[in-house]
Amino acid sequence: MKNKHIFIPLFVFIGAGLLSLIYSIIDYKAINPALAYSSETIQFNYDGAADGLDPDGNPFNATAFLSDDVIEAALTKSEINKTVDEVRPYIAIDNVVPKNILEELTSYETILSDKDNNGGRDITSKDYHPVRYSFVVYQNLGVSKSKLNALVKNLVDEYSNNFYETYKKTFKQDTYQNLFDIDHYDYIYQNQIYVTRLNILMDYAKSIYEEHDDFEFDGKKFEDLYTYGQYLIANKSSKIESIVVLNALSKDIGRLKDYYTYLLNNLNFEKAKYTADLEAVTKQLIGENQDPTDPDSGNDDYKVNPTVIVGTGENVITVTDDTAATYNALLNEQIRVSNTITEINKTIADYQDILDKLNAAVADGEAENTVKRLINDLGNEYQKLDAWFQQMVDAYNAKYVKDTAVSTSAVKYNSASIISGSFIVHTVKVAAPIMLTVMLGIAIFYLVRTIRKQKKAA
Repeated sequence: MKNKHIFIPLFVFIGAGLLSLIYSIIDYKAINPALAYSSETIQFNYDGAADGLDPDGNPFNATAFLSDDVIEAALTKSEINKTVDEVRPYIAIDNVVPKNILEELTSYETILSDKDNNGGRDITSKDYHPVRYSFVVYQNLGVSKSKLNALVKNLVDEYSNNFYETYKKTFKQDTYQNLFDIDHYDYIYQNQIYVTRLNILMDYAKSIYEEHDDFEFDGKKFEDLYTYGQYLIANKSSKIESIVVLNALSKDIGRLKDYYTYLLNNLNFEKAKYTADLEAVTKQLIGENQDPTDPDSGNDDYKVNPTVIVGTGENVITVTDDTAATYNALLNEQIRVSNTITEINKTIADYQDILDKLNAAVADGEAENTVKRLINDLGNEYQKLDAWFQQMVDAYNAKYVKDTAVSTSAVKYNSASIISGSFIVHTVKVAAPIMLTVMLGIAIFYLVRTIRKQKKAA
């Protein structure tokens, strides 16, 4: 037992090592809470996401939906009594880049020619837009693990709802419809109001059908709603208009006549304007000396006269080349104006026919009751079509926006693990000075002990 003192430094060394390890764990987990966090992944699957676009085709910014309202709602649901400003510094949205893409993004390309003759490399990257993002909330926030996990989940839920509300298909004519109390309008206008509503609904149904023509709900497609809207306009609405016009039905016949007279006056004014435009274009096209009714007179080779464009001051431009491009441009303009005049003439004829019938017809009480019934039926048909459409839009949003466009993972909690590489590095940094001090102390102890023995022996 003479050398039992040899075990003393060994016990001291082991004890110091254990104390260093315990201190390192406490320091790693308690003093460095930023190493602990909760996270959840969100992925966008809609068309255009991989191109960096939002569902509307505009540049997509993932952080734009993490608004103060979203954070505040998540805090309320998580029962965390903190303000948005206190929490926001500990929230991060990081894009998740697949490993193979990351390797491509960080690839290098040797510069073959360097202006400064210094040589070197330059980073090149592909046009990659992430579709997965990780929501992270750090433990620095100072809440329990359960509340941290709840906050992350509620943040992602509120974020997803914000995205959904922004890009879901919406069809609400409520505000528009409230502007019109059908009973306050004349019969012809009541019919026109329903036609307008049907056209709005049909246009929206057609746009959705063109996006996903395979979508069905309860055996119906958006195309079916569009077709039914066409049927209501072509049959029921047209019948109402015919009865109203033929029987001069109106709550105020004089006002109705004034209305169509006003429309005819406007159309005649438009016709006169376009007729003058047509004459001017025709003169440039066939020549000043040619009679438009006599192709053999004047400039019969149809060359374009020099065109003078007058500006201000001395800025007068003269085009002297009789080019085919100039001729074709004038010809196209002549055709366009002629077609416009033809359409105006047709509308004038239709309105004049209505006005003539209003002036000649005598109101009939039975016909008026029939129109009231038909308008009421058209309104009921529209309400039924609108209800179908609302249900289909909701189902469409659930399938293509809420369930498909956005998907999320489960919440994960990352603690300051003592088996991680970062902990080993941290332990070395913390324990090394302690262990070196202990070893130095043991060495000094034995050195002093040796010197004393030598002196005693002498």
